[in-house]
Amino acid sequence: MKITWDTIWEAHPEVFIAQNWVECTEDKKKANRLPTQYSYFMGGETTLRVGIVACSSISREEEFLLAGVLWGNRLSNGAKTIIYFVAPDFSMAFLKSITKIGGSITARAVYWREKLTPSLYLIPEERQNIRLRYTIGEERPDWKRWAQGLNPVARQQLMIVNKFFIELSSQRIRTEFKQQHIAFLWGNFEIAEVRRIGKKFELSSRVKWLKDQDLCLKWQKQGWVDASGSLNSEFSSSIYSILNYLENLEAERKLRSQDLLALWLHQGDGVLKSLWGSPWPWPWLPKERSENSVSELEQWYFFQGNGQLSVVCPIFEKPLMKASKSIILSSVLDSSSLLENAKDEQGNLLVWDGRIHWLTTPGMEDELRRWYCWIKSIDDFPIWTLPDNWKEKGIYELNNRAPLFNE
Repeated sequence: MKITWDTIWEAHPEVFIAQNWVECTEDKKKANRLPTQYSYFMGGETTLRVGIVACSSISREEEFLLAGVLWGNRLSNGAKTIIYFVAPDFSMAFLKSITKIGGSITARAVYWREKLTPSLYLIPEERQNIRLRYTIGEERPDWKRWAQGLNPVARQQLMIVNKFFIELSSQRIRTEFKQQHIAFLWGNFEIAEVRRIGKKFELSSRVKWLKDQDLCLKWQKQGWVDASGSLNSEFSSSIYSILNYLENLEAERKLRSQDLLALWLHQGDGVLKSLWGSPWPWPWLPKERSENSVSELEQWYFFQGNGQLSVVCPIFEKPLMKASKSIILSSVLDSSSLLENAKDEQGNLLVWDGRIHWLTTPGMEDELRRWYCWIKSIDDFPIWTLPDNWKEKGIYELNNRAPLFNE
Protein backbone atom coordinates (compact mmCIF):
# COMPACT_ATOMS: atom_id res chain seq x y z
CA MET A 1 0.00 0.00 0.00
CA LYS A 2 1.38 3.40 -1.02
CA ILE A 3 2.29 5.66 1.88
CA THR A 4 0.63 9.09 1.74
CA TRP A 5 3.67 11.08 2.78
CA ASP A 6 1.92 14.39 2.02
CA THR A 7 -0.64 13.69 4.75
CA ILE A 8 2.14 12.84 7.21
CA TRP A 9 4.01 16.09 6.47
CA GLU A 10 0.81 18.11 6.90
CA ALA A 11 0.17 16.47 10.27
CA HIS A 12 3.65 17.39 11.57
CA PRO A 13 4.35 20.99 10.48
CA GLU A 14 6.52 21.58 13.57
CA VAL A 15 9.12 19.01 12.48
CA PHE A 16 10.28 20.83 9.34
CA ILE A 17 11.24 24.43 8.63
CA ALA A 18 9.16 24.49 5.43
CA GLN A 19 5.65 23.64 4.33
CA ASN A 20 3.68 23.29 1.09
CA TRP A 21 5.61 20.22 0.00
CA VAL A 22 5.78 19.25 -3.67
CA GLU A 23 6.65 15.65 -4.58
CA CYS A 24 9.22 14.81 -7.24
CA THR A 25 7.52 12.82 -10.02
CA GLU A 26 8.80 9.49 -11.31
CA ASP A 27 9.86 11.11 -14.58
CA LYS A 28 11.87 13.76 -12.74
CA LYS A 29 13.50 11.10 -10.55
CA LYS A 30 14.79 9.36 -13.66
CA ALA A 31 15.80 12.61 -15.33
CA ASN A 32 17.81 13.60 -12.24
CA ARG A 33 19.26 10.08 -11.84
CA LEU A 34 17.83 9.67 -8.37
CA PRO A 35 17.32 6.18 -6.88
CA THR A 36 13.68 5.53 -7.74
CA GLN A 37 12.71 3.49 -4.66
CA TYR A 38 12.65 6.60 -2.43
CA SER A 39 10.20 9.49 -2.26
CA TYR A 40 11.48 13.04 -2.71
CA PHE A 41 9.84 16.31 -1.73
CA MET A 42 10.79 19.99 -1.95
CA GLY A 43 9.57 22.75 0.31
CA GLY A 44 7.35 25.41 -1.19
CA GLU A 45 9.27 28.31 0.38
CA THR A 46 11.57 30.48 -1.73
CA THR A 47 13.81 31.93 0.99
CA LEU A 48 15.44 28.61 1.90
CA ARG A 49 15.84 25.44 -0.12
CA VAL A 50 14.49 22.45 1.81
CA GLY A 51 14.00 18.85 0.76
CA ILE A 52 12.93 15.48 2.13
CA VAL A 53 14.00 12.00 1.08
CA ALA A 54 11.79 9.32 2.65
CA CYS A 55 11.47 5.55 2.70
CA SER A 56 9.49 2.93 4.61
CA SER A 57 12.60 0.77 5.15
CA ILE A 58 16.30 1.13 4.46
CA SER A 59 17.86 -1.87 2.77
CA ARG A 60 21.14 -0.17 1.84
CA GLU A 61 22.14 2.85 3.89
CA GLU A 62 24.80 3.98 1.42
CA GLU A 63 22.13 4.25 -1.28
CA PHE A 64 19.85 6.25 1.01
CA LEU A 65 22.69 8.60 1.97
CA LEU A 66 23.62 9.14 -1.67
CA ALA A 67 19.97 9.72 -2.61
CA GLY A 68 19.77 12.50 -0.02
CA VAL A 69 22.88 14.36 -1.17
CA LEU A 70 21.93 14.00 -4.84
CA TRP A 71 18.50 15.45 -4.08
CA GLY A 72 20.07 18.21 -2.00
CA ASN A 73 22.49 18.98 -4.81
CA ARG A 74 19.61 19.13 -7.29
CA LEU A 75 17.66 21.56 -5.11
CA SER A 76 20.63 23.62 -4.02
CA ASN A 77 22.30 24.89 -7.18
CA GLY A 78 24.88 26.38 -4.83
CA ALA A 79 22.40 27.84 -2.30
CA LYS A 80 22.13 26.70 1.31
CA THR A 81 19.86 23.66 1.50
CA ILE A 82 18.50 21.46 4.29
CA ILE A 83 17.74 17.82 3.56
CA TYR A 84 15.67 15.67 5.92
CA PHE A 85 16.18 11.91 5.85
CA VAL A 86 12.95 10.20 6.97
CA ALA A 87 12.91 6.46 7.79
CA PRO A 88 11.71 4.06 10.53
CA ASP A 89 15.21 3.66 11.94
CA PHE A 90 18.85 4.55 11.38
CA SER A 91 22.09 2.89 12.40
CA MET A 92 24.47 4.81 14.63
CA ALA A 93 26.92 4.89 11.71
CA PHE A 94 24.34 6.51 9.42
CA LEU A 95 23.53 9.20 11.99
CA LYS A 96 27.24 9.85 12.36
CA SER A 97 27.64 9.99 8.58
CA ILE A 98 25.08 12.72 7.99
CA THR A 99 27.01 14.98 10.38
CA LYS A 100 29.84 14.77 7.82
CA ILE A 101 27.62 16.23 5.10
CA GLY A 102 28.51 19.86 4.46
CA GLY A 103 29.19 22.36 1.74
CA SER A 104 25.85 23.85 0.73
CA ILE A 105 23.89 20.95 2.25
CA THR A 106 22.86 20.45 5.89
CA ALA A 107 21.39 17.04 6.75
CA ARG A 108 18.94 16.09 9.50
CA ALA A 109 17.36 12.74 10.41
CA VAL A 110 13.71 12.11 11.30
CA TYR A 111 12.24 8.91 12.70
CA TRP A 112 8.98 7.76 11.13
CA ARG A 113 7.01 5.44 13.41
CA GLU A 114 3.91 4.45 11.48
CA LYS A 115 1.83 3.17 14.41
CA LEU A 116 2.58 6.01 16.83
CA THR A 117 0.96 9.41 17.20
CA PRO A 118 2.73 11.67 16.44
CA SER A 119 4.59 9.52 13.91
CA LEU A 120 7.56 11.81 13.14
CA TYR A 121 10.40 12.55 15.58
CA LEU A 122 13.24 14.86 14.67
CA ILE A 123 16.52 13.45 16.00
CA PRO A 124 18.36 16.15 17.98
CA GLU A 125 21.65 17.21 16.43
CA GLU A 126 23.50 16.41 19.64
CA ARG A 127 22.38 12.79 19.30
CA GLN A 128 23.65 12.68 15.72
CA ASN A 129 27.02 13.88 17.05
CA ILE A 130 27.05 11.45 19.98
CA ARG A 131 30.50 9.99 20.61
CA LEU A 132 30.13 6.41 21.78
CA ARG A 133 32.55 3.55 21.72
CA TYR A 134 30.68 0.34 21.04
CA THR A 135 32.05 -3.12 20.37
CA ILE A 136 31.36 -4.90 17.11
CA GLY A 137 33.38 -7.80 15.88
CA GLU A 138 35.77 -10.02 17.79
CA GLU A 139 39.50 -10.48 17.63
CA ARG A 140 40.72 -12.77 14.88
CA PRO A 141 42.49 -15.88 16.25
CA ASP A 142 46.16 -16.63 15.63
CA TRP A 143 47.73 -20.07 15.18
CA LYS A 144 47.90 -20.77 18.90
CA ARG A 145 44.34 -19.76 19.74
CA TRP A 146 42.88 -21.43 16.65
CA ALA A 147 44.56 -24.70 17.65
CA GLN A 148 43.31 -24.69 21.25
CA GLY A 149 40.31 -26.91 20.51
CA LEU A 150 42.35 -29.54 18.66
CA ASN A 151 43.79 -32.70 20.16
CA PRO A 152 47.57 -32.74 20.86
CA VAL A 153 48.45 -34.69 17.69
CA ALA A 154 46.40 -32.36 15.49
CA ARG A 155 48.03 -29.31 17.10
CA GLN A 156 51.46 -30.67 16.28
CA GLN A 157 50.41 -31.42 12.70
CA LEU A 158 48.97 -27.92 12.34
CA MET A 159 52.38 -26.45 13.09
CA ILE A 160 53.82 -28.49 10.22
CA VAL A 161 51.16 -27.00 7.93
CA ASN A 162 52.11 -23.55 9.24
CA LYS A 163 55.79 -24.14 8.49
CA PHE A 164 55.01 -25.28 4.93
CA PHE A 165 53.12 -22.09 4.08
CA ILE A 166 55.60 -19.81 5.89
CA GLU A 167 58.23 -21.17 3.51
CA LEU A 168 56.00 -20.00 0.64
CA SER A 169 55.69 -16.44 1.95
CA SER A 170 58.37 -15.29 -0.52
CA GLN A 171 55.88 -16.27 -3.24
CA ARG A 172 53.35 -13.86 -1.70
CA ILE A 173 51.25 -16.39 0.16
CA ARG A 174 49.36 -14.91 3.10
CA THR A 175 47.28 -16.51 5.85
CA GLU A 176 43.80 -15.44 6.90
CA PHE A 177 42.13 -16.84 10.03
CA LYS A 178 38.40 -17.43 10.44
CA GLN A 179 36.60 -19.09 13.35
CA GLN A 180 36.32 -22.51 11.69
CA HIS A 181 38.93 -22.42 8.97
CA ILE A 182 42.29 -20.98 7.94
CA ALA A 183 42.65 -19.74 4.37
CA PHE A 184 45.90 -19.48 2.41
CA LEU A 185 45.73 -16.87 -0.32
CA TRP A 186 47.72 -15.49 -3.23
CA GLY A 187 46.19 -12.06 -3.73
CA ASN A 188 42.45 -12.69 -3.99
CA PHE A 189 42.87 -16.38 -4.82
CA GLU A 190 42.38 -18.93 -2.06
CA ILE A 191 44.70 -21.82 -2.89
CA ALA A 192 44.32 -23.97 0.25
CA GLU A 193 42.41 -24.19 3.49
CA VAL A 194 42.48 -25.86 6.88
CA ARG A 195 39.00 -26.61 8.20
CA ARG A 196 38.20 -27.61 11.77
CA ILE A 197 36.42 -30.98 12.10
CA GLY A 198 35.75 -31.60 15.79
CA LYS A 199 39.13 -31.92 17.50
CA LYS A 200 40.90 -32.59 14.22
CA PHE A 201 41.30 -30.64 10.99
CA GLU A 202 41.17 -31.27 7.26
CA LEU A 203 43.67 -29.76 4.83
CA SER A 204 42.87 -29.35 1.13
CA SER A 205 43.82 -27.31 -1.91
CA ARG A 206 41.26 -24.78 -3.18
CA VAL A 207 40.75 -24.18 -6.90
CA LYS A 208 37.07 -23.21 -7.14
CA TRP A 209 38.08 -20.03 -8.98
CA LEU A 210 39.51 -22.12 -11.86
CA LYS A 211 37.32 -22.36 -14.96
CA ASP A 212 39.30 -25.27 -16.41
CA GLN A 213 37.59 -28.37 -14.97
CA ASP A 214 40.46 -30.67 -15.95
CA LEU A 215 42.89 -28.57 -13.90
CA CYS A 216 40.40 -28.46 -11.03
CA LEU A 217 40.29 -32.24 -10.90
CA LYS A 218 44.07 -32.45 -11.26
CA TRP A 219 44.91 -29.95 -8.50
CA GLN A 220 42.13 -30.60 -5.98
CA LYS A 221 44.01 -32.63 -3.36
CA GLN A 222 43.67 -33.52 0.29
CA GLY A 223 46.68 -32.87 2.50
CA TRP A 224 47.99 -34.70 5.55
CA VAL A 225 51.16 -35.12 7.59
CA ASP A 226 52.91 -38.37 6.70
CA ALA A 227 55.09 -40.61 8.83
CA SER A 228 58.19 -38.52 8.08
CA GLY A 229 56.56 -35.39 9.54
CA SER A 230 56.05 -33.71 6.17
CA LEU A 231 53.01 -32.93 4.08
CA ASN A 232 52.17 -35.59 1.50
CA SER A 233 53.82 -35.03 -1.84
CA GLU A 234 50.56 -35.01 -3.86
CA PHE A 235 49.26 -32.03 -1.90
CA SER A 236 52.59 -30.18 -1.95
CA SER A 237 52.99 -30.67 -5.69
CA SER A 238 49.45 -29.43 -6.26
CA ILE A 239 50.16 -26.20 -4.33
CA TYR A 240 53.39 -25.60 -6.28
CA SER A 241 51.51 -26.14 -9.56
CA ILE A 242 48.74 -23.71 -8.56
CA LEU A 243 51.29 -21.04 -7.63
CA ASN A 244 53.18 -21.55 -10.88
CA TYR A 245 49.91 -21.21 -12.81
CA LEU A 246 48.98 -17.95 -11.05
CA GLU A 247 52.45 -16.48 -11.44
CA ASN A 248 52.32 -17.25 -15.17
CA LEU A 249 48.96 -15.48 -15.41
CA GLU A 250 50.56 -12.45 -13.81
CA ALA A 251 53.61 -12.56 -16.08
CA GLU A 252 51.40 -12.88 -19.18
CA ARG A 253 49.16 -10.00 -17.95
CA LYS A 254 46.10 -12.20 -17.87
CA LEU A 255 44.99 -11.37 -14.33
CA ARG A 256 41.86 -9.25 -13.91
CA SER A 257 42.60 -5.69 -12.85
CA GLN A 258 41.10 -6.15 -9.37
CA ASP A 259 43.09 -9.35 -8.79
CA LEU A 260 46.36 -7.78 -9.90
CA LEU A 261 45.75 -4.74 -7.71
CA ALA A 262 44.86 -6.88 -4.69
CA LEU A 263 48.09 -8.84 -5.11
CA TRP A 264 50.19 -5.66 -5.10
CA LEU A 265 48.30 -3.94 -2.30
CA HIS A 266 48.66 -6.95 -0.04
CA GLN A 267 52.41 -6.87 -0.73
CA GLY A 268 52.64 -3.12 -0.07
CA ASP A 269 55.97 -2.49 -1.79
CA GLY A 270 57.38 0.57 -3.55
CA VAL A 271 55.41 3.81 -3.38
CA LEU A 272 52.80 2.17 -1.12
CA LYS A 273 55.46 1.52 1.48
CA SER A 274 56.94 5.01 1.20
CA LEU A 275 53.50 6.63 1.56
CA TRP A 276 51.80 4.48 4.18
CA GLY A 277 54.24 1.87 5.48
CA SER A 278 53.79 -1.90 5.65
CA PRO A 279 50.52 -3.84 5.19
CA TRP A 280 48.59 -4.36 8.44
CA PRO A 281 46.24 -7.38 8.56
CA TRP A 282 42.67 -6.50 9.56
CA PRO A 283 42.40 -8.18 13.00
CA TRP A 284 38.61 -8.45 13.43
CA LEU A 285 35.84 -10.91 12.56
CA PRO A 286 32.09 -10.28 12.76
CA LYS A 287 30.54 -11.46 16.03
CA GLU A 288 27.23 -12.02 14.31
CA ARG A 289 26.27 -12.75 10.74
CA SER A 290 24.37 -9.46 10.62
CA GLU A 291 27.57 -7.44 11.16
CA ASN A 292 28.14 -6.76 7.49
CA SER A 293 30.22 -3.67 8.17
CA VAL A 294 33.03 -5.69 9.75
CA SER A 295 33.15 -8.01 6.73
CA GLU A 296 33.14 -5.03 4.38
CA LEU A 297 35.97 -3.31 6.25
CA GLU A 298 37.96 -6.50 5.80
CA GLN A 299 37.92 -5.77 2.04
CA TRP A 300 39.85 -2.52 2.56
CA TYR A 301 43.63 -2.23 2.91
CA PHE A 302 45.42 -1.12 6.05
CA PHE A 303 49.01 0.05 6.43
CA GLN A 304 51.22 0.82 9.41
CA GLY A 305 54.19 3.16 9.52
CA ASN A 306 55.84 5.33 12.19
CA GLY A 307 53.09 4.55 14.67
CA GLN A 308 50.30 5.60 12.30
CA LEU A 309 47.57 3.46 10.78
CA SER A 310 46.44 4.37 7.25
CA VAL A 311 43.16 3.13 5.79
CA VAL A 312 42.85 2.69 2.01
CA CYS A 313 39.52 2.14 0.24
CA PRO A 314 39.84 1.05 -3.42
CA ILE A 315 37.08 2.42 -5.68
CA PHE A 316 37.01 1.10 -9.25
CA GLU A 317 33.28 0.93 -9.96
CA LYS A 318 30.16 2.94 -9.06
CA PRO A 319 32.31 5.72 -7.56
CA LEU A 320 29.49 7.80 -6.03
CA MET A 321 27.93 4.77 -4.35
CA LYS A 322 31.24 3.30 -3.18
CA ALA A 323 32.26 6.65 -1.72
CA SER A 324 28.91 6.88 0.09
CA LYS A 325 29.49 3.42 1.57
CA SER A 326 33.00 4.39 2.63
CA ILE A 327 31.67 7.44 4.51
CA ILE A 328 29.31 5.18 6.47
CA LEU A 329 32.09 2.68 7.15
CA SER A 330 34.37 5.50 8.28
CA SER A 331 31.66 6.33 10.81
CA VAL A 332 31.72 2.71 11.98
CA LEU A 333 35.45 3.09 12.62
CA ASP A 334 34.86 6.48 14.28
CA SER A 335 32.25 5.20 16.69
CA SER A 336 33.31 1.62 17.37
CA SER A 337 36.21 0.34 19.41
CA LEU A 338 37.64 -1.60 16.46
CA LEU A 339 40.68 0.64 16.01
CA GLU A 340 40.86 2.04 19.53
CA ASN A 341 43.63 -0.38 20.54
CA ALA A 342 45.17 -1.17 17.16
CA LYS A 343 48.74 -2.43 17.54
CA ASP A 344 51.65 -3.32 15.30
CA GLU A 345 53.47 -6.66 15.40
CA GLN A 346 55.66 -5.45 18.27
CA GLY A 347 52.62 -4.56 20.36
CA ASN A 348 52.98 -0.79 19.95
CA LEU A 349 49.79 1.24 19.66
CA LEU A 350 48.88 2.55 16.22
CA VAL A 351 47.04 5.85 15.82
CA TRP A 352 44.46 6.28 13.06
CA ASP A 353 44.15 9.88 11.86
CA GLY A 354 40.50 9.45 10.85
CA ARG A 355 41.18 9.63 7.12
CA ILE A 356 39.98 7.22 4.44
CA HIS A 357 42.23 7.25 1.39
CA TRP A 358 40.19 6.74 -1.79
CA LEU A 359 42.30 4.84 -4.33
CA THR A 360 41.01 4.98 -7.90
CA THR A 361 41.86 5.49 -11.57
CA PRO A 362 41.90 8.81 -13.47
CA GLY A 363 38.68 7.82 -15.24
CA MET A 364 36.74 7.75 -11.96
CA GLU A 365 38.46 10.59 -10.16
CA ASP A 366 36.09 13.32 -11.37
CA GLU A 367 33.03 11.44 -10.13
CA LEU A 368 34.62 10.98 -6.71
CA ARG A 369 35.51 14.66 -6.54
CA ARG A 370 31.80 15.49 -6.69
CA TRP A 371 31.63 14.29 -3.10
CA TYR A 372 33.95 17.15 -2.15
CA CYS A 373 31.00 19.50 -2.70
CA TRP A 374 28.93 17.56 -0.15
CA ILE A 375 31.23 16.81 2.80
CA LYS A 376 32.53 19.11 5.49
CA SER A 377 36.12 17.92 5.65
CA ILE A 378 37.58 16.98 2.30
CA ASP A 379 40.91 16.30 4.02
CA ASP A 380 39.32 13.22 5.59
CA PHE A 381 38.90 11.61 2.17
CA PRO A 382 42.00 12.24 0.03
CA ILE A 383 41.82 10.87 -3.53
CA TRP A 384 44.78 8.96 -4.95
CA THR A 385 44.88 7.91 -8.61
CA LEU A 386 46.92 5.13 -10.12
CA PRO A 387 49.12 5.91 -13.14
CA ASP A 388 47.52 5.18 -16.52
CA ASN A 389 49.94 2.33 -17.21
CA TRP A 390 49.86 0.75 -13.72
CA LYS A 391 48.90 -2.69 -15.05
CA GLU A 392 52.04 -2.80 -17.22
CA LYS A 393 54.50 -0.85 -15.06
CA GLY A 394 53.16 -1.44 -11.54
CA ILE A 395 52.21 1.09 -8.87
CA TYR A 396 55.32 3.22 -9.24
CA GLU A 397 53.49 6.44 -8.31
CA LEU A 398 50.19 7.69 -6.88
CA ASN A 399 48.79 11.10 -7.73
CA ASN A 400 47.00 13.16 -5.10
CA ARG A 401 45.23 16.24 -6.48
CA ALA A 402 43.51 19.14 -4.76
CA PRO A 403 39.72 19.46 -5.08
CA LEU A 404 38.47 21.39 -8.12
CA PHE A 405 37.10 24.38 -6.25
CA ASN A 406 40.40 24.93 -4.43
CA GLU A 407 42.53 24.87 -7.56
